Amino acid sequence: MGRGVRWLIILLVAACSRVEEPGCEVSITLLAPGGPHTRSGDPDETLVTDYNLYVFNQFGFLEKKEYIPRREYAGAEPSCTVRLVKDAPYIVLAAANLGYELDFGSLEEAMAYRYHMAYPDEFSQGIPMAACMEAAVAGNDARIDVPLERLMSRIDLMVDRRALDEDVSIRITSVQVCNAPSSALLFNESRVASWVHLFTEGYAKTGQAIYNLNHDTLEGISGAVPLYLLESAAGGLAQPYIEVKADYHSSSCHTKPGESLIFRFYITEEGEVPRNCRYPIILKPSASGLECPDGWRLDKSALEY
Repeated sequence: MGRGVRWLIILLVAACSRVEEPGCEVSITLLAPGGPHTRSGDPDETLVTDYNLYVFNQFGFLEKKEYIPRREYAGAEPSCTVRLVKDAPYIVLAAANLGYELDFGSLEEAMAYRYHMAYPDEFSQGIPMAACMEAAVAGNDARIDVPLERLMSRIDLMVDRRALDEDVSIRITSVQVCNAPSSALLFNESRVASWVHLFTEGYAKTGQAIYNLNHDTLEGISGAVPLYLLESAAGGLAQPYIEVKADYHSSSCHTKPGESLIFRFYITEEGEVPRNCRYPIILKPSASGLECPDGWRLDKSALEY
């Protein structure tokens, strides 16, 4: 038998020998957060239109990377399949509704990545979401569920006028989130570390968008108006707060034409607003409506007596 034939036999044997790959196939599925129903014109808080998915092993090396853009996303449950080693620890990172593909060279780079918004209501294609979790594969045909969290929090603002004197009228004309972050770390707790991380003017509503604040429900409190802002953890340079402008009329004074009575108050007593939280806040003026509760500020410079 010639040398060439012997090599051919060896190659055929090698080709027919099956080498078992380590690990098993795992389905990684992103779970969109639930949320209350919002009015028409407000963002769909559960919508996912595109997503990024990263899987790093315990040594920080990338095992899997997946990006599905909006033009390819069919609306099914976002997921991918990857081969992982049983019982080994992994770190799964996911982000949704960013509108672009992420490109991380390392786990360290991913954890330091900051997502930027061009304007406060830049979420017509879905509120930005992210997830960071440790996971391990228990067995064959395993599934890892990754719960997404919104990078933003929601404030449901309402007005309770029941304690006002009969001659007092307060009509809301605009609401705005001030000291609102313009960026947030995707996979770490995020705080305002620089003044450039703040919007000059935060998320705001006027006109028909604040209709609910000037119309009471059966309980005597106005309907709610939702406001949104990116996460602002404690220890940052500035604390986010709400500014409410109103027309004021009573038997003793009223706001000057084109000017407003202004209420200002922090969203939380601690001044921090973690991601993926919801804060119902009731503005409850009493008597003349010109006395300010603790922790609130009232600008009465527009009043004319």
